[in-house]
Amino acid sequence: MASRERLRRLHDANDEMDASLDLEHRLRSAVKSARDLVPGDAAAVFLPDDDGDALVIRAHDGLSASYAARQRLPMDEVRAQVRAAGEHVILDMPSGSVGDHALIRAEGLAKLLSIPLFFQEKLTGVLVIYTKDPKRTFESDDIEVAHLLAASTAIGITNSRLYAEALAQQDLHRHLLEALGDGVLIGWPNGRYEANPRAREILGVPEFETLAELRGAVDVKDLMTGGPIPPGAYPLDRAMKGETTKAEFFVTRPDSGERRDVEVTAAPVHGPNGEVVAGVMTLHDITDLLASEREREQFLSIVSHELRTPLTPLKALAQLVRSRMRRARTQGTELDMESLDRNLAAIERQVDRMNGLVNDLLSVSRAEKGSLSMERVSYDLAVVLREVVQRYVDATLEEGRHIFTVEAPATVPAHGDQSRVEQLLMNLVGNAVKYSPTGGQVRVALTAGDRTAEISISDQGIGIPPEEISKLGHPFVRGAGRANSFAGMGVGLYVARIVAEAHAGSLALESDGDDKGTTVRVTLPL
Repeated sequence: MASRERLRRLHDANDEMDASLDLEHRLRSAVKSARDLVPGDAAAVFLPDDDGDALVIRAHDGLSASYAARQRLPMDEVRAQVRAAGEHVILDMPSGSVGDHALIRAEGLAKLLSIPLFFQEKLTGVLVIYTKDPKRTFESDDIEVAHLLAASTAIGITNSRLYAEALAQQDLHRHLLEALGDGVLIGWPNGRYEANPRAREILGVPEFETLAELRGAVDVKDLMTGGPIPPGAYPLDRAMKGETTKAEFFVTRPDSGERRDVEVTAAPVHGPNGEVVAGVMTLHDITDLLASEREREQFLSIVSHELRTPLTPLKALAQLVRSRMRRARTQGTELDMESLDRNLAAIERQVDRMNGLVNDLLSVSRAEKGSLSMERVSYDLAVVLREVVQRYVDATLEEGRHIFTVEAPATVPAHGDQSRVEQLLMNLVGNAVKYSPTGGQVRVALTAGDRTAEISISDQGIGIPPEEISKLGHPFVRGAGRANSFAGMGVGLYVARIVAEAHAGSLALESDGDDKGTTVRVTLPL
């Protein structure tokens, strides 16, 4: 083969190797070119195995699959033969070669030319050209072409591995951003940016090309003042100027109009010479946190009011009783025992009310922790039902606005937590009374089957709008509209529901709407 033609084909072979950064493509091109240009009966590229203690064939041309799969060259023996780039080895086979001699004989190989592949003075593999002709001589031109191919192959292997590592780093970077629970935006000096899925979710935007498009799409305002953000004062813009900032904003999502409250931290990324090469901004959605804080403050206000409300009449009644007792002592008259009994009964009702509020709060706390216990005993559900209703009959007797009717069998034996069922009934009958401010009939009915009892409590009160029914029965949730004007913490119905469900029962609300009254149906296993 003419030297000029050989060089031209070598040039073409290098172009073929450089056509792709894929490592396998480069290795296949290298062995095919080596066999064709040196030439040889076969060629192979050996690279370190996973443990790094031997070289194995990663690409070959002209060898059997069995030889390629099984031949291994101990790394220490290869290092003993070639110690630096630019060296080569020509060996008779199998006597002078390393590896499995039986495989070499079976393959019919007679001689090899081996060129080491080095990267930064580290042996990374070998390019081997084989001949089956024991009389074959590798000439200087053959050796020079083999060295040129080996150099191109070593560079190609390094570039392919660096490219693969870059892709792996890029994938890792992407997966890390996607896994983060906070939003992350990275801005570049050319005005472009990248955002992880959580950031796009918080802002309610698709992926734009530039930061300018993003700014134009999202309405951002200062959380404290409600004012707009001046141009150039966005945290990411300031980060690109080398500033580190932390602030709170609220954004209006363009896709839904929903408001999200966000804690933002932004900082610059510096290059090796101190220049700003990027800006990074994190978005921590604090919408639910701030809502929880507002709900907590509202809850504490309601609880304080609800617990304080019974204290005022308690104090007034206690003062009234003491005044009457002092007057009786001073004037030497007898106490009006009937009046005293009414006053003490009123005090007892207020104490019961406070006790019920505290018990409801404890029940909610335990339910949310999963520790609401049930102490099951045998009891009479009909008797408990009548006793609860009678308490409200006595409590509302002086007002005279409510008429109570109870429809129930004489006895209904049941097994469950009697005190919890009593708490359930106190809350539900109490709601029927409270939400019937103008009075009317409160009808309580109990029907019993073989295994299940159903309790229905109906009133003629303010009713419930149909769209509100599904929202009720959750902790600290109160009805909207007129219902919100009544005192309460929004826990009574929830406690009744969790008590029913803890007994493997259920609770359901029925109402035809405003001013149409409400019916609560509870099922309990007997």
